[in-house]
Amino acid sequence: MSDTHDNAVKQKPYIIGIVINLVFVLAEIVFAQIAHSTALFADAFHNLSDVLALVIAWLAVVVFGLRATKQHTYGWHNVSILASIFNALLLLGAVVTIFYEGIRDLFFVTPEHTTGWIVTVVAAIGIVVNFSTAMLFKISGAPDEHGHHHGQDLNAKTAYLHLLADAGVSVGVILAGWLIQITGWQIIDPIVSLIIGVIILVTAWPVMKSTFNLAINGVPDNVDEEEIYQYLNQHAGIQELHDLHIWPLSTTESALTVHLAVENPADAQNILEDVTDQLRSHYHISHVTIQIEGPWHETNCNSI
Repeated sequence: MSDTHDNAVKQKPYIIGIVINLVFVLAEIVFAQIAHSTALFADAFHNLSDVLALVIAWLAVVVFGLRATKQHTYGWHNVSILASIFNALLLLGAVVTIFYEGIRDLFFVTPEHTTGWIVTVVAAIGIVVNFSTAMLFKISGAPDEHGHHHGQDLNAKTAYLHLLADAGVSVGVILAGWLIQITGWQIIDPIVSLIIGVIILVTAWPVMKSTFNLAINGVPDNVDEEEIYQYLNQHAGIQELHDLHIWPLSTTESALTVHLAVENPADAQNILEDVTDQLRSHYHISHVTIQIEGPWHETNCNSI
C-alpha cells in the first residue's frame, strides 16, 4: 500500500467528521436562538470549536504526505504539533465564551423563556452525531494485522476525546431541557452551561498538558525515558552511555540520539543494529541516531 493511499485513508475520518459536525453546528445555533437557550448555545459553540479543531488536525494529516526538502529535512510532520497547539487555544476560547455567557445570564440579565422540548430534541441528535463521529477516530486507531498500534496521534486522540465529551455534554443539555419543561425554572439553563464549561476544561486538561510538552520538545508521553536509559545501560557489550536526547518530530513520531561506548569494537555493528531495532519496535522511537564509541580514538557515527 503506497504512502499516498495511507495518507488518504487517515484523512477520511477527519473529512467525514468535519462535514457532519458542521451541518449539525449550524442547525444547533439556529435552534439555540429559537429556543433562547444558553446551554444549547454553549453546546453549539463547543461543537464549532471541535469543527475548527478537526479542520486544523486534518491539515496536519495532509502535510504528512509532503516530502522532505533540503530546507525541511524532517519534512513537515511537526505541523501536527502546531495543529495541536491551535486546537488547545480554540478549546480555551470556547470555554471562556461559555463561562461568559453562563455567568452573564445567571447573575446580570434575566434569562429569556427557554423552549425545553427544542433543547431536548436537538441535544439528543447531538449525542448521535458526536458519538458516531468519535467512533470514526476510534476505528482509525485500531491495531493492524500484526497487532501494532499506529493511531496514537495526539490530534486524533484529541478529536476522539472531545467528541465523546460532547456526547456526554449533550446528555446534560437534554436533562436541562427536561427539567425546564417540568419546573419552568429558566435559571437551570445558564447553570447547565457553566457545568458544560467545567466538564470541557477537566476532560481536555490532560491533552492540553501533552500538547504543551510537545511544543517545548519534551519527551512524548508514550515514551519512557527512564526505561530506555535502563535498557541501554544494561545492554550486553555497552560500557557506558551519554548525551541521550529524546524529542518529538510530530504528534506520532519521536527521535532519539545517544552516544554508546562499547567494550569490544568488533561487536559495534551488531549492537547498533540490535539497539536500533529495539528502540523502534518496543520503545516507540521512529528515528534513531546512535554514535558508537570505543576504547580506541576514532568514533563511528551511524544514523538509521
